[in-house]
Amino acid sequence: MIGKRVLVVDDEENLRRVTQLKLQQAGYEATTASDGAQALEVLAKHPQDLVLTDLKMPGMSGIELLQRIKEEYPEVIVVVVTAYGTIESAVEAMRLGAHDYIIKPVNSDALKLIVSRALEHHRLQEEVRNLRSAIDRKFGFENIIGKAKNLLATLDNASRAAQSDSTVLIRGETGT
Repeated sequence: MIGKRVLVVDDEENLRRVTQLKLQQAGYEATTASDGAQALEVLAKHPQDLVLTDLKMPGMSGIELLQRIKEEYPEVIVVVVTAYGTIESAVEAMRLGAHDYIIKPVNSDALKLIVSRALEHHRLQEEVRNLRSAIDRKFGFENIIGKAKNLLATLDNASRAAQSDSTVLIRGETGT
């Protein structure tokens, strides 16, 4: 996970700088933003792998930032950090797509572990998507050429059946 880009968004400058330093010491490329608007500017210019955002900030809240990131950059992982954690805000953040929700203060080891696990989880999801795509290309129906309605209906049925774990019996004359 070394070299991954992490954006730290927090209105408290000292906390922002300390978090940036901890992440840089762990081998991440850490950038900072003091609010949601600045974070979106950074994301537009420099793609990030993960955003670590405070929940309560002036202007745009961490929840609003999370929503914007998931709308504009759905592949970016978002971890919400707050000193004012409630069950309601945690549920809302997770429902909106946050990977994790953590309470301040976060010690250095926990921070590194959370970021590492989030990035590893994202990498594994991407690998699964790539493997499924490769399987679809290899075993899909793209190489079958035909226009007959019966053939297209059969391919559609086979495609739907392939997505289930059910046993399927295919009947018909040999060669058809």
